[in-house]
Amino acid sequence: MDRIDSFSQDRDQAVERVLGEWKQCKENLATHFKNRNSEKALPLMERGIDLFEQFLFLSNSLNDDLYAIKDCKIKPVNVEERLDFIVSRPKLFHSYKQLAELFAEQEKQFAKQAVLYGAKNKRPD
Repeated sequence: MDRIDSFSQDRDQAVERVLGEWKQCKENLATHFKNRNSEKALPLMERGIDLFEQFLFLSNSLNDDLYAIKDCKIKPVNVEERLDFIVSRPKLFHSYKQLAELFAEQEKQFAKQAVLYGAKNKRPD
């Protein structure tokens, strides 16, 4: 099966785990960039990029082994171009800010999807 159940408990737990790890990663990144230590930030940026991709596919109920970002219906504007920038320049403060923005935008999209899904299922037939 290549599609994950849209609102399964497993998926919700996976999303919570990814977002929790991102929160810790983001705090550490903020410290490293504040101290202008891009070398220490690099492995955390690489992990953050990986976490974002996991979150993107989880929030779209897609398996990242079988699908590409272009297949995601719920995603931030210009996500592919923005991710390309971040991946090509992970030591830049601007890349960190862009990654944080992508997470925030995707979280909003995911929350909106969850609300619409809940409203749709509560509606009497």
